[in-house]
Amino acid sequence: MTFLNPLILIALAAAAIPLLLHLLNLRKLRTVDFSSLRFLKELQKSRIRRLKLKQLLLLLLRIGLVIFAVLAFARPALRSSSVLPGAHAAATAVILIDNSFSMTLRDDQGTRFTQAKQAALEVVEMLEENDEAYVIPMTDPKAAINAQPTSNREVLRQVVNGLGLNFRRADLDDALRAAASVLDRSENINREIYIITDAQRSNALGGSDSLKLFTGDTRIYLLPIGTNRGLAGSNLALDSIRVLTSLFERDRPVELRAWIRNYGQRDVENATVSMYIEGNRVAQLGVEVKAGGSAVVELSAPPKRSGLVSGHIQVEGDDFDSDNKRWFGFPVVERMRVAIAGSPENTAPLGLLFGLYGGAITADRVAPGGVGGLDMGAYSTIILADAPVGAADARRLAEFVEAGGGLVIYAGPSTNRDDFNTTLGVSLGIGLGAPITATDPSVPLTFGSVQKEHPIFSGVFDPANPGNMVESPELTTVLPASGGEGVIRLTSGGTFMSEFRRGRGRIVYVGAPPSGAWGSVATRGIFVPIALRSALYVGATSDPFPQGTVGEPITVPLAGAQLPGQVSVVGPNTIEQFVPVRQYPSGASIQVETATEPGIYRVRAAGKELALFAANMGSGESDLTPMTEEALQKAIGARMSNPANLRQLQPGRGGLGEAITESRFGLELWKYMLALALLCAFAEMFVGRVPKSAEASA
Repeated sequence: MTFLNPLILIALAAAAIPLLLHLLNLRKLRTVDFSSLRFLKELQKSRIRRLKLKQLLLLLLRIGLVIFAVLAFARPALRSSSVLPGAHAAATAVILIDNSFSMTLRDDQGTRFTQAKQAALEVVEMLEENDEAYVIPMTDPKAAINAQPTSNREVLRQVVNGLGLNFRRADLDDALRAAASVLDRSENINREIYIITDAQRSNALGGSDSLKLFTGDTRIYLLPIGTNRGLAGSNLALDSIRVLTSLFERDRPVELRAWIRNYGQRDVENATVSMYIEGNRVAQLGVEVKAGGSAVVELSAPPKRSGLVSGHIQVEGDDFDSDNKRWFGFPVVERMRVAIAGSPENTAPLGLLFGLYGGAITADRVAPGGVGGLDMGAYSTIILADAPVGAADARRLAEFVEAGGGLVIYAGPSTNRDDFNTTLGVSLGIGLGAPITATDPSVPLTFGSVQKEHPIFSGVFDPANPGNMVESPELTTVLPASGGEGVIRLTSGGTFMSEFRRGRGRIVYVGAPPSGAWGSVATRGIFVPIALRSALYVGATSDPFPQGTVGEPITVPLAGAQLPGQVSVVGPNTIEQFVPVRQYPSGASIQVETATEPGIYRVRAAGKELALFAANMGSGESDLTPMTEEALQKAIGARMSNPANLRQLQPGRGGLGEAITESRFGLELWKYMLALALLCAFAEMFVGRVPKSAEASA
């Protein structure tokens, strides 16, 4: 026997009250014999015995009334297969349905998801009138937080039939935690969980701790779905993709790398992997992947327009296509506005070069001291061509870079090392070392190595001939920077060109001016990518847009000096949501919690598109390998105080209701306790009444 409200048993102490009153009413009398009354003695003895018996019976009835009333409120129950009236104890049932995309697989009984719904409806039909139930999708266990149970079968049928597939992974441990949270709110003696799933191995990635979620009387029923769990055919999946390019320009190739895996049991000899940009297929190739093996492919194609560009990689030629597509996005430089500060001999070569770029760059030239008058928010890149700046301008430049702006610094004869290190260098975190000078004019300083893989030089050198020499300028003096990433180094070991990061922005430092003052830099072919592509590299939003996983938070950085308090996010389902903009020292960003399906999500404010990001399906759903029966029961039993209460059933084969009914707590006794309490009350009234004949004789 168990009690559903055991604390009420404290009230059993009230059963002592009738006994105490009975004892207090007893009075010890002194006997005095009268000769004239002795003949009545024998007559009174029989009446006194009846009176004592009556008082004892009333005492027992009153004690019984209290005891049975308290027991009725304590709700005692027995596990029983009794067929007495009221033998069924109320149950709280939690129906966990796997609605992940692996449930789209089909066998001779239809899709797994259809079978799962049918099994859930079978459970609903088994519920009794006073039972209550929850229906919780395993891909969204958070839905249980505010869920309310219902006893209405029709409502439960509608909930089950209305469930749809979800792109999130079905996590078994998260689902069990959700079920435990709703069962903790239940007062019913029968607590049951029905797990309807195809039992993918990837469903049980969590649950590493040993916390027991369920009490010893909680019963769990496992209903595995799928006659052929797993996939006998081929199952190619795009596990992940990566955008390799860092500087995106119109009509210049964007390179991507894709990781493909065959989770099936059959080799794939010639699957097609395609790259799409803005909905158009721009590249494709064939790939061979052995069963259980993987392959890495690289594709490239040029975007045909500027702005925020999206695309996807797709693989074809397998038996399960739900995991065959992954999305990506990147920004392509539109028209960039550049400010060049310096003397005419330094700004003229740069201005001429930018003018030849086809109008994609608008360059404004200002005097060496004109930085302070610039509206920095109007520029993507600011170039200091041997132009010293004061402390106030240095702070403004540092703020400009931290907010995502680009800065290119050329050293030269006007650059004072000590002044730089105490003003602009302090603000940017850059220190200048001692000048390097060619001691012999006939042996000038030259380049020793160029980091050809750097984004600034992407597409500049012939990849088929990585050892080709770079035409080096001849330099008389170089003022190197310490730290940062060395992009070009001298034969003497010092750095000629370095990259630095500050907040959200980039800085490129060049150790010589863009004129002939310290050598022949401006007259060599290497000067074009140094000058042009460094300005593009630091000024463009050079990182590809984030790729996240459906159902998980995705952080998206936002560029711009003046951003609103919130922005709108529109996904592939065209539903608009508003997300607050968060400001950090490293820059502004948003965090999106509700990416519910794969595709491109666009971030907008005031009618302008600020950014985009991709949400892709998690790779866990691609592995359709089922857990063994022993492993599945072990994973669930580890969360139970009494693993013996775990039972595996076969949906659709009959006997489901009978098997569940046999294991329930079958008999709640509160009705019987209440009936006994009422019986005691009526009996006490009947026994305690005084007959009229007794009143007359008195």
